[in-house]
Amino acid sequence: MSDYDREQWQAEQAAQDQARTAYRDKMAKARERSASNAKRKIARLHFKLTELGHISDFEDEFGESVLERLEKFGSAFHDLEKGRAGDALSIAQKQVVARMNKKVKDLKAKQKASDEQAGEGQEPDPDADYVRTADRWKNEPRKKGGFKSKRKSGFKPRVRNIEDELIEDEPLPPPKNPVPPRLASVADIPKRPRAKPYIPEYTPPPAPAPKSLTAKRPFLRIVPKGCD
Repeated sequence: MSDYDREQWQAEQAAQDQARTAYRDKMAKARERSASNAKRKIARLHFKLTELGHISDFEDEFGESVLERLEKFGSAFHDLEKGRAGDALSIAQKQVVARMNKKVKDLKAKQKASDEQAGEGQEPDPDADYVRTADRWKNEPRKKGGFKSKRKSGFKPRVRNIEDELIEDEPLPPPKNPVPPRLASVADIPKRPRAKPYIPEYTPPPAPAPKSLTAKRPFLRIVPKGCD
């Protein structure tokens, strides 16, 4: 590795470390804000449910344990797969807090209704919290879908009727001299003359030339020395 490559690699590593540190600081500040909001909200819900007398054992233990962890660690969960890095509560803990918040709102609404009845001189209904669900589906109007029907009274679709465009074929005229059908036989088929097979003429191969009985002697020529 050359000096230029080493310097470039060190600059990239320094930039990555700086970006990682900035992201870590950003998530820490977001977690701190989330922990502060969660502590304030859970303490308020825990106090309201205790004051109204409708807090359960689970909600009591949940509120105390989550508040203790938020005060001590700044976050109520450790596994990052259960929530986001910038949140102080996990997804399941947020759902529990949302249910507690809904419960407080329902209790406040019922208490307000009972106070109004008491102010008008009416006795509060002891069965106001009881909801009969057996016949609810008979009395409540059915919910319609989100898509509205586009059909109107007297609506006719704009379509083509292919049967109106078909032209009927005219019948063929009857033959003048109808002849009853007759079955054809093999004898009625004309016979073609058979062609003679082609046989090529035989031509014998040429006879080899006769060899001479007397063999020629080899010719020997003597070149004298010095005649080059």
